[in-house]
Amino acid sequence: MKKIILIITILSLHIGCTSDLDLAPVDSQSELNYWETEEDARIFLNSMYADLMDADRYLFLSTLSDDAYTKGREDFRNIASGSYGPTNGVVTGVWTSRYEAIRRANIFFNNIDDVTEMTEEQRESLKAQGRFIRALHYFYLIDLYGDVPLITDEISIEESLTLERTDESTVLSFIYDELEQSIAGLPESYPSEQNGRITKGAAIALKSRIHLYNEEYEEAANLAQELIGQYSLFPDYGALFKTENETADEIILSLQYIPIDREHNNQYSLIPPSLGGNAIFSPLQELINSYPTINGYAIDDPSAVYDENNPYENRDPRLEATIIYDEYQMTNFDGNQVTIDTSPGAAPDGLNYSSNSTPTGYYVHKYFDPQARNQTNSGLNLILIRYAEVLLNYAEAKIELGTFNQQDWNTTIRAIRARAGLQGQALEFPGNNQDLLRDIVRNERRIELAFEAGHRFFDIRRWRVAEDVLNGWTHGIKTDESTEDNGYIRISLRNFDPAKHYLWPIPQSERDINNNLTQNPNW
Repeated sequence: MKKIILIITILSLHIGCTSDLDLAPVDSQSELNYWETEEDARIFLNSMYADLMDADRYLFLSTLSDDAYTKGREDFRNIASGSYGPTNGVVTGVWTSRYEAIRRANIFFNNIDDVTEMTEEQRESLKAQGRFIRALHYFYLIDLYGDVPLITDEISIEESLTLERTDESTVLSFIYDELEQSIAGLPESYPSEQNGRITKGAAIALKSRIHLYNEEYEEAANLAQELIGQYSLFPDYGALFKTENETADEIILSLQYIPIDREHNNQYSLIPPSLGGNAIFSPLQELINSYPTINGYAIDDPSAVYDENNPYENRDPRLEATIIYDEYQMTNFDGNQVTIDTSPGAAPDGLNYSSNSTPTGYYVHKYFDPQARNQTNSGLNLILIRYAEVLLNYAEAKIELGTFNQQDWNTTIRAIRARAGLQGQALEFPGNNQDLLRDIVRNERRIELAFEAGHRFFDIRRWRVAEDVLNGWTHGIKTDESTEDNGYIRISLRNFDPAKHYLWPIPQSERDINNNLTQNPNW
């Protein structure tokens, strides 16, 4: 895997391009030099893996939900507040980067069949991986923008300036076809030295996810069911996100990193100043409140064992695995036990003590990497698909179909909660009330998948509840400095307009050079 990552880094720099849509081959001759042997094709494919998702967006998509806030990333913060438009840097950057990646995928498919020094089995395996990658890009594009240009070939700059948007349903059919071919051509596993490559299970899981997002529940459930029993939950939730467990059976597909050669610096945004961080990304009280008590009850339920004066006691253990809160005990980079004081004004980690400290009273522990170079440059892989999500996809689909039963409960939600360490009533099947089951599985997704690849951001949009959870003030810890909001400090005022915000606008820079690209409603 180390060799693959080095190639990704070098080749990505070599074949990069900068045109607005990045759909024309600006360096065709140098790219064509790769198409002689199986190794050439594989190296080019490796560079496409780097396009799966940017580490920065992997994290900061959560700030567009009710889980987190960013004080340092204005473009993200503007989307969260509803005060953005077609020139927003994130809106433009996602469009551009996904089409740059699609361009690379199209180059790959236009040349892979010309490679002679390759067996047909090798060719089909590489093509299956490429189809997964291209399908993933289009999935994100239609989810965010709706109708988008569907391009499956290399085109000239002149052609790119006349593109029109393709109906979302047509693009979705293309995605499903790509993934069907991908599933047929992918192996179930690879040799250990190729860990991190896309497998048949990853393609099945992604297709299940996309069907779920499109309310095609029977297809989503059937695909997820194919994977049940093929993977297993890692026994320790918190340890799953550590370097030493990057090959755990639960992990189906990750963004691959390695110290020095290919790192990300997400940790700088997450950890307290006393550990070298800068709190650019801060969990919100709304997320903290979503963690039930140890017996599975919401904190406002009379049956919950919850004390507002000791809010972190008797809670779902995933809270401690994910969030650094006041008086949190952890091991620092020197291997010593330290206590993090996030109380108002406490030096150096307290609420609003400095520009580097938390504005909400919380930091993130989930991705803490004690092996990080200079404390912030981490080689920790970032998980894109894991078995717990597959189980939750299956549970949600079955609930929406009205066929979820106790056996399904035991296989999915009970298994996930038991792994997390919940007890008693939390593990008991609550019966067949669909509304109750829907609330349970949606909250399980929120806390189980917190800060992973924007799951919460995408979920609240597909459930059409964004206007319910993204309007009004978000909050940090309770300080009682004000009687407003029961003493919980106000962080940011959110606004979500369901008439326009369920789709991002088509970037203005693209429409300026191509007036065939229509705009989304109310933008």
